This record gives sequence, structure tokens and C-alpha cells, in this order.
Amino acid sequence: MEIHIRPVVPAEASIWEKLRCELWPDGAAEHRGEIAAFFAGTLDEPDAVLVAEDPARNIVAFAELSIRTDLPGLQGVRAGYVEGLYVIPALRRSGVTRKLLQASRDWARRQDCGAFASDRAERIILDQSF
Repeated sequence: MEIHIRPVVPAEASIWEKLRCELWPDGAAEHRGEIAAFFAGTLDEPDAVLVAEDPARNIVAFAELSIRTDLPGLQGVRAGYVEGLYVIPALRRSGVTRKLLQASRDWARRQDCGAFASDRAERIILDQSF
């Protein structure tokens, strides 16, 4: 399946909010305000949000990205960090996540990061193969 990855735009706030609610249902009351603050440039993080579109131009996934300098073993090193990643259930295990993570790594490189990381089950996963 052909998937296109690009930055989110303000007209997509409602779909981003919907997907965010699926990923983080406990924070549903805050999502709309945080998204508005993101587009206004007043939210500390994420620094960037990438979305994945299917061939019909439906948004099927997103990744929220930030830059951290406080990761264990990398204090002071700029690291691109995946704060959140969500793919709709119907497209999991279809390669969408891989494409979204590759685009996220590319974003981190463009931000002059020396590493790329995320966490899973409270474990930091680092990639310093930049």
C-alpha cells in the first residue's frame, strides 16, 4: 500500500484529535486545547507532528515528535524522540509504522539530532546510527 508521510496541517486538527483520543483516552479532555496550542506555536511539545495518508488521502496514523537532551546516557545530546505514535487498527502490521518512523528519523536528522529514541514499556530505545 502506498503511504504518504507529511506534517499535519491545521485543517486536520479534528482527525488528529480523534486519533489522539484512541491512543490516549485518559487525556481526551486536554487534546483539543493542546492541538490548538500546537498550531498556535505555544505548546512546548511536540515539536512536530507527522501524519500518514493512505492512497485515498485518509489520515491513518500520526507520530508526535520532540527533541530531548535528558535521555539516560545521552545527557546534553539532542535526540529526536517519539512522544507518541498511533496507527489505526486496520493498518497495523502493514508497514505504516516503519514508514512513519523512517520519516521521523529523517526529521530528527534535519533538526541536527545526534540520536533518535522512543520508549516502550518504560524502556528507552535508542538509535545512534545517524
